[in-house]
Amino acid sequence: MKKNKLKAQIWFTDFVIGTLIFSFMLIAYYTYTTNISKQNSFIMDDLISDGKSISSSVLLSGFPDNWNNATVQSIGITNNNQKINNTKIVDFNRISYDTTKKLFGTAHDYLIFFTDENGTVLNVEGVCGIGKPEINLTFNTRSAYYNSDDTDSFLKDFMIETLVADIYNEDDPINDFDAFIVNINDYGFVAIEHPDLSTAIFDNNKKAIEDYTSNRGFLMMSGQITSGQEKEMAGVKYYKKSGQSISNRNSTIVSEDEFLSFTVGKNIIFSQAYYVENQSESQNFTEIVKFNDDNKIAVSRWSYGNGSVFYFSDFDVSFFSGNFVEEITEAIKKWGNFKCNPIDLGNTQYKNFIKLERFLIYNSKPIKMVFYLWSNI
Repeated sequence: MKKNKLKAQIWFTDFVIGTLIFSFMLIAYYTYTTNISKQNSFIMDDLISDGKSISSSVLLSGFPDNWNNATVQSIGITNNNQKINNTKIVDFNRISYDTTKKLFGTAHDYLIFFTDENGTVLNVEGVCGIGKPEINLTFNTRSAYYNSDDTDSFLKDFMIETLVADIYNEDDPINDFDAFIVNINDYGFVAIEHPDLSTAIFDNNKKAIEDYTSNRGFLMMSGQITSGQEKEMAGVKYYKKSGQSISNRNSTIVSEDEFLSFTVGKNIIFSQAYYVENQSESQNFTEIVKFNDDNKIAVSRWSYGNGSVFYFSDFDVSFFSGNFVEEITEAIKKWGNFKCNPIDLGNTQYKNFIKLERFLIYNSKPIKMVFYLWSNI
């Protein structure tokens, strides 16, 4: 009898302990899930608050009114009139991501992009989207890049990473200049950097390049196009300057351009000095940069047939008040007017996410600004 009583006491004690443990775990679980729920609610409230604040302030003019990426204290992309200011959207895109988050006063990650009424992502001044750098923002265009020497390959990384271009090189046994010419009509945009073609190769292939350009192609060239002087192609003649001292290579920006953010009156010293002369077949010929010693044209843009051409003496400069290659790549994205691919968040990780939409005017047309804001917490 005593033995059965002892067993009953042990069983009752185990039962009480088990019940206490179960109750503790149950209380802990509900406390934890309640805290999670409160935490998520707090984060979502914070996201919504930041989202409304940021998306509203972006639609203002910013501070100061004519801010740039050096003077900005508050980012705004309009002139307080719902119309996108083209200069401000470009400057916004040039500010580092971490700096924009500080200016917005948010710890969360974001992405801003623009769409039409059908939800198609728009190219706005060369911008498909602004925000977290890891998000893949690409253009929907077929592009090609050719250069003769990798010492002159200043646009190569941009062409590969941003335009996913096909790359051709003089030393490539498969993708050489001949292959480039065979495929040239497959591309919407072509960049040729310091090709230095022999006279014979130039003469044999200039018509193919002219036909490509004339048929709505976008052609950007730099440096020595051919070893021969006074050779004509796509409406201009090409030359190398006889002198190559600093005084021969020093130049001045003489006119504003809708694609290049150059400041009139500023100087550029090119590493190599080449120039073009306008001929009768070019149209809308724009002189942008001239050499100081002889007024030869170092940078210019013109139309040829139904296409467009940009020429630069060199993409390598020894003096320029800014990042010269960055200026060129930004100009390419605007000039080419490439279509943007759909936004792909890829492997972006998030636990809390909001989406806001605002309406704007761009080039006299209504568009939608889409704003994503998210947190990993």
